[in-house]
Amino acid sequence: MNENLDCEEIRIIKEVFDETREITGYASPEMTEVNEDCYKGGDIFITEGGELIDLECQMKDFDEVELANYVELAENLYEKNKVPISIYILCPNTIQVTAPECTIKSEAIFNIKLACYNSNPVYDALYHIKDKVNRNMKLNDEDMEVLIRIPVMGPKKDRKNLRIECFRILKKSLETR
Repeated sequence: MNENLDCEEIRIIKEVFDETREITGYASPEMTEVNEDCYKGGDIFITEGGELIDLECQMKDFDEVELANYVELAENLYEKNKVPISIYILCPNTIQVTAPECTIKSEAIFNIKLACYNSNPVYDALYHIKDKVNRNMKLNDEDMEVLIRIPVMGPKKDRKNLRIECFRILKKSLETR
């Protein structure tokens, strides 16, 4: 694994979603570009076998519309790359999950997994702000203040990773302004 992938996202993918494939890097923009009207996805990684893994942070209720957005994303990524797609969705246990658990008929090869965690306000704030930036929404002053405080408010063992993630979010936020 290359050094820029020594991050919290990889740990989550491996531990929470029991992923055993070797993740070799972030997928290139050419691989992750989807139709304009399609949900764009979160952090998309590539495995040693060329398969794609999308890690999502779901901060609102998970209903049929949300599920349909992820299915559409998986189908778009599959159509473009012709490789199996895994979409892993991490969410706090405070959201409502109302989408049915079902088999989805599709020409695309994909799987979607949802994992709920006990809510921690620091991670909730981080994922909320990251989601805003990923959706090209402008961060307000309150968001920026929270982003600055997240590393010192998080668990001591995670502070370095939190700080790195906050820097990435800040950089992406400034690039989209």
